[in-house]
Amino acid sequence: MVGQSLPWNARPTWLCWSGGKDSAWALRELRAEPSFEVRGLISLVNEKNGRVILHGVRHTLLQRQAEAVGLPLRFIPLDWTSSRGERNAALARGFGEVRADGAACVAFGDLFSLEGRDRRLLVTADSGLEVVFPLWNRDTRAHSVEMLKSGLSAWVCSVDTGSLAANLAGRRFDSDFVAGLPEGVDPCGGNDEFHTFVEWAPGWEGRVEVEPTRTIEVYDFAFAEIEAADGSAPSRIDPFSHFARLDRVRRHVDLHIAEDLNAGVVARVAAMSRTGFSRYFREHVGMTFAGWLAHRRIERACQLLRENNDAVSRISESVGFHSERTFRRAFHEQMDCSPSEYRRKALEE
Repeated sequence: MVGQSLPWNARPTWLCWSGGKDSAWALRELRAEPSFEVRGLISLVNEKNGRVILHGVRHTLLQRQAEAVGLPLRFIPLDWTSSRGERNAALARGFGEVRADGAACVAFGDLFSLEGRDRRLLVTADSGLEVVFPLWNRDTRAHSVEMLKSGLSAWVCSVDTGSLAANLAGRRFDSDFVAGLPEGVDPCGGNDEFHTFVEWAPGWEGRVEVEPTRTIEVYDFAFAEIEAADGSAPSRIDPFSHFARLDRVRRHVDLHIAEDLNAGVVARVAAMSRTGFSRYFREHVGMTFAGWLAHRRIERACQLLRENNDAVSRISESVGFHSERTFRRAFHEQMDCSPSEYRRKALEE
């Protein structure tokens, strides 16, 4: 939080972020506690479509929330069709990478579910992270009243139709909604009876205006499609900065750019099959891995052409083009000039 004074020994903390009311309130509690320094948010998304695992909201809207609270957001993509063991392994890798980047704690917004708590502890067990639950064992009725009195603004984005009527998806999370819940349904949806998407909460620097459009029923759940209220297109995010798996790939490519980096080699870095990685890369980056790699190599070549006087043939080899003719053709296609012309223009500027 801007201007917040923290003690020297505040523990670097990342919060697992669903975009819902309890995530927002957990962030508020952590920021009010001087022993924690919240450095970022972690969200679990479906690797096939980029939507939040819990309730299907697009990850681009979570990025807007992250901008509103002033924190970086990192995604851990999961294949929901894989086994629980495979999903747990993917989660463990993701949290391990956060620990490697300097985190000491990871926080979750769970209220009382022992099953959920045990699952969090399982996937973080080998990460070396301290696990904290800032909302644990709260009186959920009092908790819902406190959130609403604060002015927190949220929409109900999914409901379990075994507990609630499908037409409640897309409703405002407000006092009328809570008062109308059937007996046995937790006022905060602590048993996953419903999930929310927050537009604003105390401490946010901006508001994420959204509106529900259509409702979709899938199996035993109803999902409200949440869209930006102003109709603007979601801001473009850098997938390499936000998806841990792609971050690993980019770092590996930058370290080994002169080597043979076919999709099979890099798929092993991403811990995926070659076919799965190729599909995943295209879906999240918007181009094939081979196309992106060529762009990355030309970007590095441009840097070298600006910074030293090495021969074009040597630069070609140093960025992984083992044929100077192929390098010159690829360079011209991307930069619309030859390497020599690029160097001359750079020197003139």
